[in-house]
Amino acid sequence: SFVVQARKLPDAVGERDAIVGRVELVQIDALDAQRLEARLTRRAQVDRAALRDILGPPPAGATPVGAVFGNAAELLAYQLEPPALVAGQRAKLTLYWRCRAELDAWHIFVHLDDSTGSGERIHAEHEPAGGRFPTDAWKTGDLVADSFSFIPGRAPLLLFLGFYSQGESRLTLTSAGRGRDDGNNRLLAGVLPMAH
Repeated sequence: SFVVQARKLPDAVGERDAIVGRVELVQIDALDAQRLEARLTRRAQVDRAALRDILGPPPAGATPVGAVFGNAAELLAYQLEPPALVAGQRAKLTLYWRCRAELDAWHIFVHLDDSTGSGERIHAEHEPAGGRFPTDAWKTGDLVADSFSFIPGRAPLLLFLGFYSQGESRLTLTSAGRGRDDGNNRLLAGVLPMAH
């Protein structure tokens, strides 16, 4: 069995087509139909009015990145508060995303690696905006502020991040922007400095 999705095409110049318009029928498989249904259900469940605190552009002082994942999610910038880490004191990191195209459900992973090479890592895997705004509810053009807190150690941290679904399936890093691709669909976005 299959599902048929109709898309309206631009009106043609021909007299008959100009009167009735044209529709292209596209066959999609059952898995794509399930994803589409899940996305539409999630969008209907999200109260966008309650998201005003997380919808908007990055502040002027944010660190620009411009990395793109799957040609669909762009990391515009990030902001660290306070602007330099203090060992043992809670810090807040906000990732600023722009939705460039519709997405399936993805989780965000953040690896904060000790820059001295000790092997220590802070894992910050999470749902966008604390689970309030899943990626499959994002619409093209949405600007999303995704914040989380952590407690750093004594060394600057390398900020690695990306998207994952089940297991080790990661969304392709299409462009690293001002960051660096580590070859595993994981972006090195920058270094979070320590206070002096």
